[in-house]
Amino acid sequence: MRTLLRGALLAILLLPALGQAALARAQLETFERQLWRISADHHMIDLMDGDQRYGASLDETASAAAAGLETLAGNAESEQEQALVADLQARWQELDAAGEGDPARFDRVPAAVSERIETFEGGESGDYDDVQRLITGLQRLTATYTAIVGGGDADQDAFRAELGEFGQRLKRAQAAHGDHGPLKEALEQSRLKWEFVRGSLTKFGNDAVPFLVYRYTGRMTENLDQAMAPAD
Repeated sequence: MRTLLRGALLAILLLPALGQAALARAQLETFERQLWRISADHHMIDLMDGDQRYGASLDETASAAAAGLETLAGNAESEQEQALVADLQARWQELDAAGEGDPARFDRVPAAVSERIETFEGGESGDYDDVQRLITGLQRLTATYTAIVGGGDADQDAFRAELGEFGQRLKRAQAAHGDHGPLKEALEQSRLKWEFVRGSLTKFGNDAVPFLVYRYTGRMTENLDQAMAPAD
């Protein structure tokens, strides 16, 4: 999981510096996916009887998200961007990942951030925004699955529909990046892993396998992050 977090930080550091146009969509996607990761880690701590591997992952992801949010604040230029960042900062304070409070905030805050980012029409586009969004969706599915298994009240039918939509987005990403060797390979590996793990994402009872889902979606995320990174 440390490699995954280093990849997320790298994605932030490689984005446009202060003084260049607009926030990057990839910055926003990275921040959102980190919140979904925090949500999944929170649920995994409970599901895995307090296993502190997930506590360590939560702490590291929270540190990365805080750093990313600071970068967003430094890069926001227009009133629209500054308003967006102010809203994200307020949501981050509400989450208070290391504090005490209503556990439902671990589901509520990422969902609110996702909705707010979707309504933001600005931001600098990048070559891999579709893949960035794919990763965010994958982390959202993981968080929602672990929440359902943990006894949450998420709509299971809507969740199953999202599984089908994710598969279609993955196919579109493969078609769009067929000429990018490393990314083409990472997307194909993701397709194979998705085919393996998808059935597990519909098991919510005694046959639930949150550890398996968490591990496979984490590997998919890590591989896609690495494939998007520029060559040395």
